[in-house]
Amino acid sequence: MKPARAVLGLLGLSALAWGVWMAYPMAKDIYTWFLGPAILDDAIILPIAGLLSLAVARLTTTAWRWPLHFGIGATAVITYLAVTEIWRPYGFPPKPGLHDRDYPADTLITLAVLWAVVVIAGLLRARSARRRTHQDQGGVPPLRV
Repeated sequence: MKPARAVLGLLGLSALAWGVWMAYPMAKDIYTWFLGPAILDDAIILPIAGLLSLAVARLTTTAWRWPLHFGIGATAVITYLAVTEIWRPYGFPPKPGLHDRDYPADTLITLAVLWAVVVIAGLLRARSARRRTHQDQGGVPPLRV
């Protein structure tokens, strides 16, 4: 059993060495495509999202927490996904209809729609919480004209 493991280990190491040898000419492209956005996400986007979520948890009412946490998390994900295309367009073989888009504008539109939904959800939850408070107190919610 040990000789078979040794042979398989050597074959695996030789395949790894061959892969490194073939990838070496593209090292800059590999760094730019795979590591650049990941470092940007881990060093900048996620800490900002974490600090914003912490501030939301401490400074907002219960009704607004869930929508704001969702909006912050979704913004971080959308930003990470968009950065890979904005960072280096045409990083992979083009597919018809995929690369002929304005990614920065599309990302901003997506984020605007997301935050509109977050605001609507927050307003509905705050209204519902206000109604529950009035009903718990035995009163009737005030009429708005």
